[in-house]
Amino acid sequence: MPFDHGWRFNADGTRSWVGVRTARQFRHNLADLDGVMHIAALASNAQRSHYSNYGSGIALSAPSSNSHEYGRMTVPGLGITTTTGAPGGTTADFGGTSSATPLVAGIAALAISANAQLSAAQVISVLKRSASKQLDQRGYPRTPPASYDPHPEQWDVSPIAPFDTGDFSDIGLADGSWSPWFGHGRVDAAAAVAAAIALGAAPPGGPVLHGGAAPNLPISDNQSPGVRSEIRLGGRQVVGTLAVNVDIAHSYVGDLRVSLISPRGRAIVLHEREGARGAQLRKRYSPATTPALAGLAGDPVEGAWTLLVQDLAPADSGVLRSWDITVTPRAERTVRLRDDAGVNIPDRQAVERQLDMADGGRLAHIAVKLDITHSHIGDLKVSLVPPSGIGVPLHDRSGGDGAKLIQTYSSASLPDLAALRGKPMQGTVRLQVSDLATRDVGKLNSWSLDIDLND
Repeated sequence: MPFDHGWRFNADGTRSWVGVRTARQFRHNLADLDGVMHIAALASNAQRSHYSNYGSGIALSAPSSNSHEYGRMTVPGLGITTTTGAPGGTTADFGGTSSATPLVAGIAALAISANAQLSAAQVISVLKRSASKQLDQRGYPRTPPASYDPHPEQWDVSPIAPFDTGDFSDIGLADGSWSPWFGHGRVDAAAAVAAAIALGAAPPGGPVLHGGAAPNLPISDNQSPGVRSEIRLGGRQVVGTLAVNVDIAHSYVGDLRVSLISPRGRAIVLHEREGARGAQLRKRYSPATTPALAGLAGDPVEGAWTLLVQDLAPADSGVLRSWDITVTPRAERTVRLRDDAGVNIPDRQAVERQLDMADGGRLAHIAVKLDITHSHIGDLKVSLVPPSGIGVPLHDRSGGDGAKLIQTYSSASLPDLAALRGKPMQGTVRLQVSDLATRDVGKLNSWSLDIDLND
């Protein structure tokens, strides 16, 4: 294994080729220390920088410059321009793993700024779980001979088996799949910050909700419509955090796109054609590994959650064996407001009352209680107008000649009220009662609101 450049630098500024020194063992004595991350370098085209180390010690990779380790080939990649204390304020000469490593440190600082409660171990886990695996796994040609060194094949053995490919694979690590060239992937600042924020989400608001399915659905080769499996969850809570476990058998998981579709129809891509020759996809996805899942926070839990599996390349097929979803609801607080003023409803006129919501937060559930006496409730139209200003009909001239309208309307049973879930509720909530026919009058005796809010 080569461990130097093969050049000797002379006192007069010249250099002489003395040959590459090699070692019998491929080992790094710091690789197994807890809390220490070794950072690999990436070229600007997302390919491993030629000079970058590889092997079992690599934790993450980060963008840097690129150059041939022995100066004999032109390799692709732009350099790094960064700030400096020297005159001019910037430099294009700072590269290598010497620039990749502080870049990761800076992103770790961003994660801590987003959630100052993270431990050092949690920061490392956040960086690994949120890293991107969209990388160029091509290698480089072997070092060519030179006039001063006609036989580089005697020492140019980098990379060597079992680290001679950059494929990501599941080797049982808690932070997801891993590559001997890239570690857990390219560090991603935006994803790391989102994952850090997700770890500081509001405490649970009730029992954890769980659902599972084992459909054993065949996944047809190269068919973009894919296959779908549905899990239904109940309850009027909204999402705090969620996690999805997927078990797929497939002869080439790099063909697959796997997406989670929420009851509202929002699609989150969990797996995007990663893993190449891997023969199965058995993985847990959470906001820490898939930051886009954090964007579902505040959405209603209730309804059909769908897993969509698409095979987007030819020659391989597989089976969706099973999957499950676990949702931790957001913490909720209840606000109760009531108006007992008693207001007459004149014939062919309208009255409006209001209640003020001083508490901020987003709606998780609402119940509207009405107490109206009227000689013909079929004349009445009643609407609730939330702070957003878009009215929700509660009663629309039904009930005929009934003499009272004493009823509760809730987001659990009325779709128009359910559509308010997740919307901000701070401000004025108005009740509008209109008499739309002649000869009958009545009175709004009271009305009240029971509102569950999320932070």
